[in-house]
Amino acid sequence: MDDASKKALAKLKKDPRLKPIILKVGPPTFHEYTRENLLSNLLGAIVSQQLSGKVAEVIYGRLEKLGGKGFPNPKTLLKHSDEELRAVGLSRAKMASIRDLAGAVHTGRLDLDALDRMSDAEVEAVLVGIKGIGPWTAHMALIFTLRRPDVWPAADLGVRKALQVVLDLPALPTAREAEAMGDPWKPYRSYACWYLWQLLDGK
Repeated sequence: MDDASKKALAKLKKDPRLKPIILKVGPPTFHEYTRENLLSNLLGAIVSQQLSGKVAEVIYGRLEKLGGKGFPNPKTLLKHSDEELRAVGLSRAKMASIRDLAGAVHTGRLDLDALDRMSDAEVEAVLVGIKGIGPWTAHMALIFTLRRPDVWPAADLGVRKALQVVLDLPALPTAREAEAMGDPWKPYRSYACWYLWQLLDGK
């Protein structure tokens, strides 16, 4: 476990609402599942929109196989036909998103290397400029790829459902209500979010 994770756990374990989840789940492992580069992860995030994790992995695997050696190569992605992309299981909207992302990287409109030097808000602003990438996908990239420790996707349905359980709320909180609910876990809200997802998966 790295130093950032140790510091996060030391902070989050002080919260009696999160401590039982942390003790049950153990150390955070979400950073172990990131793909090799940012483009791969952004492609994976687009593919996974509104799909279960297992289905998304199958489709991503087909896309990877289609791309062949050197995947993901922006120039190669742009050459795939609608028929090829549809055959791997992509919707028309996701095809358009992948092409816009590949085109942005290929032309330099999106400088992936520069993202590491940007603030969370700057990264989100740049990513949502890509067709089909909204705040949720940008937040996932920040958490799972750029490994930012304090991202809080308050609109995420899983986060809100877990908050209802953990905070013993009478109703599902709105995204606006959930925004402030993460404040006690700053500056490690990404970790808190991950544990909330684990709670939901275990129910």
